[in-house]
Amino acid sequence: MNLRNSNADHFAWLSQSNSKPFKKNRPLQIMIIVFVIVWIITAINPVKLRDWLLDNLLLWVCIGILAFLYRKFAFSNISYFFITLFLILHAIGAHYTYQQTPFDDWMNFLGHTKRDMYDRVVHFAFGLLLALPVLEIVVRVMKLRSIWSYVVTFAILLASGAFFEILELLVALAAGAQGEKYLGLQGDPMDTAKDMAMHVIGALPALGLIGWYSYRQHNKGKKDFV
Repeated sequence: MNLRNSNADHFAWLSQSNSKPFKKNRPLQIMIIVFVIVWIITAINPVKLRDWLLDNLLLWVCIGILAFLYRKFAFSNISYFFITLFLILHAIGAHYTYQQTPFDDWMNFLGHTKRDMYDRVVHFAFGLLLALPVLEIVVRVMKLRSIWSYVVTFAILLASGAFFEILELLVALAAGAQGEKYLGLQGDPMDTAKDMAMHVIGALPALGLIGWYSYRQHNKGKKDFV
């Protein structure tokens, strides 16, 4: 088998499209129901309504894009599962402005930390949970079937994280005196750099696990796809 065919087999489970019509895709329907329930709960009496609205604006734009693209480009259900988990984490953070979550109270109690850490968790989850969906795009749309698919996926995750950080900065500048509170710097001038580092820490093990699973599937000659 030549190298090109070997690469194609390695990425076979990623390159297949999700052909299930939405009406018959019960797992995805359940994910949507769970997310909507969580979102409704987190929409009740948010800590800061303005911050909640800003945080949810981009969330619903992303959901709208995913819904619009379903017929033309449907992710695997496992990717939708990871996307749903990330959106749930974001919805919870938006309710508490990312700085007053129960998680932060637990961390402050257990570790006596001065800084709220939930936003760090979500940045870590960004790299960890969105690596597979981005890799699916790279493999199926960009048609990359080599180690470069992982490199490009990693670059896209970092670029996306940087893009969102820039968006937050622009919103904070528009907010004036309250901008620093919206950014959640909490007095740390290196906050943005540390957030980006969490993207890396999340993305690297995710891509490593995906690579291991792809290698295992290739060796077994299987094409498992959820």
